[in-house]
Amino acid sequence: MRSFKGTMNRVELIGRLGADPELKQVGNGVTVCRFNLATNRPGGNDDQGHRTSETEWTTVEAWERLAEVCGNYLQKGRRVMVMGSLRTDKWQDSESGQMRWRTYVRADEVIFLDGGVGRQEEGDEE
Repeated sequence: MRSFKGTMNRVELIGRLGADPELKQVGNGVTVCRFNLATNRPGGNDDQGHRTSETEWTTVEAWERLAEVCGNYLQKGRRVMVMGSLRTDKWQDSESGQMRWRTYVRADEVIFLDGGVGRQEEGDEE
């Protein structure tokens, strides 16, 4: 049997966008796209004994060329598979002086799982 002695930071999610993605330029003109992904996990049982599910919201960031593709073709409700790694930013709040953290998925790959028209194509007629 093989043993694994290292560590691994790998995330794979399949879900739907909760809103249209945010595409913006940051320092030195680098493009970043942020979106929230809804995934479901089994919950408990309701009063009638039916199985419920709970929605988990995950912030995803894509950078550079992948950010441009996501920003141009993803929309609220689109189903995607995201592969990447977990990241955590830490900073001191300038108003309160308290430490703040933000954990998100940095996408290496985003696979579009359903059809649909991208934002750039909406007005195109052929």
